Amino acid sequence: MAIQASKPNSRIFLLLGVVLAALAFGGVLFALRSSGGGQTVNIVVTTTNVPAGTALTAQMVTTSSVPIAAVPGDAFTTAASVVGKTTTVAVAQNTPLVPAFFSAPPITTTTTSSSGSTTPVSVETQITKGYVAMAIPSASGVPPQDTNINGNGATSLNGEEVSAGYYIMPGDHIDILVDTGSGGVRFGFQDVPVLRVGTAASGSGAPSVLIVEVPRSQAEMLTELVVGPTHPFVVKYVLRPQSEWGKMAPDNSTYTPNYENTTGPGVPTPNDPVVSMGSLDALFGR
Repeated sequence: MAIQASKPNSRIFLLLGVVLAALAFGGVLFALRSSGGGQTVNIVVTTTNVPAGTALTAQMVTTSSVPIAAVPGDAFTTAASVVGKTTTVAVAQNTPLVPAFFSAPPITTTTTSSSGSTTPVSVETQITKGYVAMAIPSASGVPPQDTNINGNGATSLNGEEVSAGYYIMPGDHIDILVDTGSGGVRFGFQDVPVLRVGTAASGSGAPSVLIVEVPRSQAEMLTELVVGPTHPFVVKYVLRPQSEWGKMAPDNSTYTPNYENTTGPGVPTPNDPVVSMGSLDALFGR
């Protein structure tokens, strides 16, 4: 009799569990819909690990439905838009693909006629709206002419020291280190696109100028730092990795530079005892 009496109770508990589970599922579904968690979008992801320097093939990518909250804002949405692009960094399997993973198309600086002669391409066709192109010196003369500013005997650096060994090329982005005039150095400008290196009429040899693109509001400040007779002043240009470039609008109408904080490990302090004359004397028995 005791066993028979327990059967109705078991059915009641089972039905109660089903109802509670249904309510719980409905609550989760409602929460997802309310927060947009149920919305997805198709984006391009890798189907395999892709080494740096690889030209993507159709077999290396596919489209995948991903929650919209987890999608990068500039992710590619069609496989055809990435096939043939060359990666500049290693990309893991199932990684959403974004423009920062690929080398940018080179800036066109000259056109070649049927006779083989080259003609410089106008810079004005490659300037973003709201920006201007201006020349800044790439060689010596960027630091101040006054070699006694603050009494520290500052002297001009040569072109290789200022311009990353002349490895700055059209299409690169640079950061500009500025001496504050008070014994310190900081990044004054960042993510500055380089449109040209050298002049249109220049032949071989080291370039004397870089043609850079800066917002109109910054052109005056950069000019004063470069040609101003007093401090602060420009010290060096440094190359920026493509993975840290800013974003260009899809219609190329605006560019948003990416300013990075000064981060990273400091100089380590290893266990390195100082060698002195006294330690040498003790070592060699003097």
